[in-house]
Amino acid sequence: MMIFTIDLTTVHSSLGLHEHLKEVFSLPDYYGENMDALWDLLHCAFDEATTIEVHGIDSVRKELKGIISRLQLVLADLNEEDGVIIDYL
Repeated sequence: MMIFTIDLTTVHSSLGLHEHLKEVFSLPDYYGENMDALWDLLHCAFDEATTIEVHGIDSVRKELKGIISRLQLVLADLNEEDGVIIDYL
């Protein structure tokens, strides 16, 4: 089983979120740093059972709530479409 950890306590900007996601998922240099690009790269990308742990969702700064909501939609789609388990810790 593969486990990826998104730590939102380390994210302080939209750019910082995308840099963190790029690191967590080892995304390529051409990653477009938006939620559509994230979906495109992660959808069907996992060959084995996968869990994505999300830490610190309750500590997200107010100005980042919108982008974090879009991230949650991407993660929900990954769960529904690809069976990726999403754990909010």
